[in-house]
Amino acid sequence: MGMCAGSAVAEGLDNDTTLHLNEVVISSIRHQPSDVGKLPVPLDKAPITVSSVERPKIELLGLRDLNDAARVTTGIRPINSYGGFLYFTIRGFSDFVLLNDGIRDERHNLYQSAPSTSLASVQSVEVLKGAASVMFGHSALGGVVNVIHKQPTARQHINAGMSIGSWGRYSVEGGASGAIARGVNFRADFSMNGGDGWRHTDNKAYNAWLALDFRLTDWDKLQFSTQAKDDYYGTDTGQPHFQYDVKDLNGKTVWEAGDIPSYIDRRTRFNDPLDHLTDKDVTLSLKYTHLFGHSGWKLVDHLSYYYDDLSYYASEGLSYLTSSEPIYKHYYMNGNNKTYINTDTLKRTGFLFDYEVNLLQNQLELHGKALTGEVKHDLLFSANYSNMYLPRWRSSYGSAASGPGKNALLGVREPQLNQGHIDVPFQKRSLEWEQTYSLQVGDYLHITPQFTVLASLRYDHFHRNYQMAYSNDKTIVKKDPKTSEHNNALTYRLSALYEFTDNVNVYASASSFFKPTRTAVSDGYIYVDNSGKRLSGDVNGSIFKPISGHQFEVGSHISFGNRLQADFSAFYIVKNNMVQNLGKHTIDGTEYNVSGQVGRADSKGLELSFTAMPVDQLTIDAGYSLTIAKLREFSVTEYAANTQAGNYLQHAPMHMAYGWVFYDFDHALRGLKAGVGFNSSSKVYVNAANTMTFDPYAVCNAMVSYRFKTWKLQLNFNNIFDKTYYMYAVSTTGYVPEEGRNVRFSATFDM
Repeated sequence: MGMCAGSAVAEGLDNDTTLHLNEVVISSIRHQPSDVGKLPVPLDKAPITVSSVERPKIELLGLRDLNDAARVTTGIRPINSYGGFLYFTIRGFSDFVLLNDGIRDERHNLYQSAPSTSLASVQSVEVLKGAASVMFGHSALGGVVNVIHKQPTARQHINAGMSIGSWGRYSVEGGASGAIARGVNFRADFSMNGGDGWRHTDNKAYNAWLALDFRLTDWDKLQFSTQAKDDYYGTDTGQPHFQYDVKDLNGKTVWEAGDIPSYIDRRTRFNDPLDHLTDKDVTLSLKYTHLFGHSGWKLVDHLSYYYDDLSYYASEGLSYLTSSEPIYKHYYMNGNNKTYINTDTLKRTGFLFDYEVNLLQNQLELHGKALTGEVKHDLLFSANYSNMYLPRWRSSYGSAASGPGKNALLGVREPQLNQGHIDVPFQKRSLEWEQTYSLQVGDYLHITPQFTVLASLRYDHFHRNYQMAYSNDKTIVKKDPKTSEHNNALTYRLSALYEFTDNVNVYASASSFFKPTRTAVSDGYIYVDNSGKRLSGDVNGSIFKPISGHQFEVGSHISFGNRLQADFSAFYIVKNNMVQNLGKHTIDGTEYNVSGQVGRADSKGLELSFTAMPVDQLTIDAGYSLTIAKLREFSVTEYAANTQAGNYLQHAPMHMAYGWVFYDFDHALRGLKAGVGFNSSSKVYVNAANTMTFDPYAVCNAMVSYRFKTWKLQLNFNNIFDKTYYMYAVSTTGYVPEEGRNVRFSATFDM
């Protein structure tokens, strides 16, 4: 797990490490050290911005997965792509790191997204905002999302629950914790869920979690955990919206760009019954902690292994039939030419891949305290190692697919989805080996009781080998030579916090980011650096520098017990050395593709979140973010100018907000709770050219629950007014409708 300097010292080696929270929205977790923050102080005293969704809120709002949890977190937008892959934009950028109990999930850094499963075994979700490579390594620009699982307790605890909801959804879950023997505690959880679902995807998920704590001596503790899951997603490639204004033969505009015919129902899905995303994985973790007596020093070694087996096939291509001849009733302008379009028939094409992830990681950390004069130090020294092997099979649908279902034509009204079998043998296998070594040093200085400074420095060495092989299905027939690349990066964080009172403080910070480019040298390409200089490279070196960035932030924490807790921050983030496709360039009669490390983007904004309890029975929880994220001019324009400079980044709304109001009834209605809330977003640009948009939306939700003794019955109402809205599009035009009005009933037992 991520270091929490001093937190484990405060925790000692207690058998019971779980924080037991009452069912309130204002959680005492703000007064606890944060795992993702890597600081020995609680969140309301830390010179960083961290949002946290705790177990009480997960249960109260009926949050099913990380997609749901992110909707009640300031400044983060969840995106569920292709019906099963999840990623986030945080402060405008999709460069982020996902952790599970401090263990990196590298799939997000390779392919931007990965499946996300149930929250049944999750205690909390923490989001550290902004550049954080000094804490968690490469790719952490927008932020870091840490999923923290339930931990063993000495106190016996049992919980169980079930739910049913709209569209045939169901879930069953249970868990238990307690002491097995003196000094040995456990925590076990399981869950299963499924159902037809909003878009008839028939998703299913089976999960299990086991954690054991062994108190070896008064100064030594061993923690073991394992998690396994077996998930299935039907996939969803959306509904094709028009990319251009569509006119009838009289020249009258019938649909504008971004529209869809009104006769296509939101729940209509055009995927093939063969489409699937299966994801099976297992995680093993072993963590050893040794306290050096009462000196304030401790040693932590965290070893983990992760294996993931994923298989995917989906109908990613959905397009209306078109012709240059006037054989259809509608047309759009493609430059100066008319393209005629059949708005009643779609052509369907597919895409497939399989991959395995083998990831071994080790984090060795030394935490301690020191004193120089009147200045107190909380120190961190760490060494980290990561080794990943990822073989990935894939194929070209156009050249490899065969069978009656290939290039199927579907009517948009009541489509016949099963158009026959499709056989798509694999044609290629890529092999990737990645190793990362890092050293980190950090000092949290208590200069005065009111003034603290955090200074951290980290060195990372990233090495990657890559090889492409060609196959007859899964029989290898040819291999390309191996290529390799390596990057070195030095990142930092410098933060300061001043406490005016115990209730109010202000802070400022600067931090940096890096991300490997993973660009292999290929024939037929010209490579250009950020000064316009042509680069030369070979298969045994990196052609580009790492992508880099910086964040500058100021903020304030306000905390008046359970009556008011508020966080405010203003930030500026810049991202440099983005690799861009610069088109083609001819030299001595030979045409080359041009790839240049010339791109830049930045993001600036404000975030505000607060939780208030003006009276004992009324709780208000809300958040708002303003984010202006844009592409900037290329650093050089000799080969190509950036025609999109000044455009907004994709999937980065300028305004986002959420809010909930809860009321706990008293006297004869004691145990009854009711709440109403909303989630909203301003307009979002779907493509880099900013020609396609998602409209603004505001969705209203509600809940009511009744607790008696160890039982709780609850109803959650989502999208009460059945708002039509979108948060993701496949290949720009495949808008995926978000869930319509739905209800979920749950019954839980907790003792």
